[in-house]
Amino acid sequence: MKFGTRRVIPLVFLVVSLLYLAFSFSLEQYRMIGDERGWDPGSRALPIAMGFLMLGLSIYLILNETAKEQAEGSVPAGARNLILLTLIMSVLYILVFRTLGFILSTAVLLFTLIYFNYQENVRLRLLPRFAVGLAASAAFGLLIYTAGRFITRGLFFLGRARGYELFTSKVFSAFVVLLAVSALFAGLLVSFRRTVNRSEFRSMLVAGLVSAGVTEGLYLVFKQIFLVNLARGIVFW
Repeated sequence: MKFGTRRVIPLVFLVVSLLYLAFSFSLEQYRMIGDERGWDPGSRALPIAMGFLMLGLSIYLILNETAKEQAEGSVPAGARNLILLTLIMSVLYILVFRTLGFILSTAVLLFTLIYFNYQENVRLRLLPRFAVGLAASAAFGLLIYTAGRFITRGLFFLGRARGYELFTSKVFSAFVVLLAVSALFAGLLVSFRRTVNRSEFRSMLVAGLVSAGVTEGLYLVFKQIFLVNLARGIVFW
């Protein structure tokens, strides 16, 4: 088995369900006025229930895909380890989402799942390189996030000072940050084009770039455009 479409789709669905579940826990809780008996489960009950339903379905898809690959004789030896890792990371993501915050917890989740699925197993000999890649990926993700915040605030204050109403728009600033991040990633891909061709570094670079890019993209969409209250955690700025 290669890290192709059949494996990517259930994995993406799992990540989406975890993000939705984390967002559901971040929503404010409202209850009906006059509910003296406490029958109202609150405004978060339905989103949280839907999140767990999506999570259960995504885990079923992963197990079902693994069973198909095993029947075809194409399942890797580390498939069970990958499934166990996915389950552990799913639980940890929900537990540490508010403590670490959206940026760090999402970047760690994506890097871990992409890296080990790319390797098709979880081995002890991979841990040193994984630790280095995870630290670099988290630092890179924080750097992108910080630069994006700086650009957003700079545009806002410039717009207020000069009377440029467009610059104070969160949608416009998100678009500018997205362009800047895209240009940065294009430059990095050109710079590392020779390194990416080396198998020993390819998995780290792919996992690092994808995790940092997807995390920042989700932050721009949910936080700056749809104004979702994402947990900051230890990333207080």
